[in-house]
Amino acid sequence: PSLPILALWQVYLDQGMFALFWLIIIVAACDSGAYFIGKLMGKTPFSPTSPNKTLEGVIGGLICASIIGTILGVFVYSFWLSLLCSFFVAVFAVIGDLLESYFKREAGVKDSGDLIPGHGGVLDRIDAVIITAFAMVALL
Repeated sequence: PSLPILALWQVYLDQGMFALFWLIIIVAACDSGAYFIGKLMGKTPFSPTSPNKTLEGVIGGLICASIIGTILGVFVYSFWLSLLCSFFVAVFAVIGDLLESYFKREAGVKDSGDLIPGHGGVLDRIDAVIITAFAMVALL
């Protein structure tokens, strides 16, 4: 667990508090966009690891994260760097979410806690942030 914390710390040291805030906003936009677009338009299952995820939801999440991340990112970075980082951080957010779902399924656990009812637990909120920190360090 210390490597992800070090990656988050590295984002903070290299780029400051804005980059950390930006990272969390991109992940939240991806997660929320995927949820809402998936509920509205989702028909095609995306992964057996996470049976409620749909391809339409994932694409919607990537688009939402890219748009919101770029809008925020241009305050500090160039348009293209903001767009590139936002998109790739969102891709890694999806990967992080799928990895956490896989580990939960392997352990026979449905939710990783009940602190946030109806959302699969705390790990479902931070799984993507953990993975995306590495992407942010590499991209910036």
